[in-house]
Amino acid sequence: MEEIVIGIDLGGTKINGLLLKSNGSIINKIKILTGDTENGKEIIEKIHAMINQLKSNVKVKAIGIGSAGFVNNRTGVVISSPNIKFLNNFKLAETIKSTTGIETFVDNDAKAGAVAELVLGDGKNVNDFVFVTLGTGIGGAIVINKHLVRGSDNLVGEIGHLTVEENGLICGCGKRGCLETIASGPSIKRAMIDEIKTGRKTIVLNILRGDISKIDVMDIKEAALNEDKLSIEVLTRAAHYIGLALSYVANILNPEKIILAGGLVKGLSPVKKVIYEVFDRFTLEIPKNSVKIVESRLGEDAVSIGAGLYALKRSNGEEI
Repeated sequence: MEEIVIGIDLGGTKINGLLLKSNGSIINKIKILTGDTENGKEIIEKIHAMINQLKSNVKVKAIGIGSAGFVNNRTGVVISSPNIKFLNNFKLAETIKSTTGIETFVDNDAKAGAVAELVLGDGKNVNDFVFVTLGTGIGGAIVINKHLVRGSDNLVGEIGHLTVEENGLICGCGKRGCLETIASGPSIKRAMIDEIKTGRKTIVLNILRGDISKIDVMDIKEAALNEDKLSIEVLTRAAHYIGLALSYVANILNPEKIILAGGLVKGLSPVKKVIYEVFDRFTLEIPKNSVKIVESRLGEDAVSIGAGLYALKRSNGEEI
């Protein structure tokens, strides 16, 4: 009999939930806004409602959650999450299991995404690859010899917290100048708003009828496609630093592929060439010629698919 699992991508902006078959095919899908990231009670209630809606009358083998932040995947505790404030030494797996009665497993969101790529995505027939999520936060996971590398604290691959500006802005992790402070969705929106407040002109204001509080990366993208100078400038700065960070990844790890996923990938499409230009400029010739940078075919479902597959493997006694 086919085993059914639920996979959830818990992010700082959205929560994506999928009902999956063991082969990774999607039966049902729900996407909701995360809301107030400091209101844990409300978010947990949303997750419970999502689970109930997804499973309906179906028997679910396990629940997997890919959570933004630093996660102890053995205990299911989220140690901290720069973009979801209530997740501070939070027993997420235990909390969900206690109310659903379903075995629950929690991993870092990027590592969950890497599982999806490893099992059925762009990393399926690849020995060595790096998976990078671009969204509210920036995360990464590393696969070497078809094995997901975790490190002593399950923190291998935290590309979003590479320092790229020594005296830059304070990051949610507490450090200064992390890639996430320049190239994540919220940082791009903040940069746009700061420039508008200095008097810079942009057609984004026309799109939003002057209400800068409603600025979204996709609005900036649309303006950039219409040759809005400020929008192109803001997106270009983010793309520059992403290209720089990816060059570090290639020079250190020499992977066959770098797989990009997350909602921000589409938002950066008008300046995508900047990522490649900067990458080419700073990457050593041999690893540059060996690696392919691709956009995930699984798209925004990569993390939730991977979370479900991770839960299935763990519930069957497999380590991954």
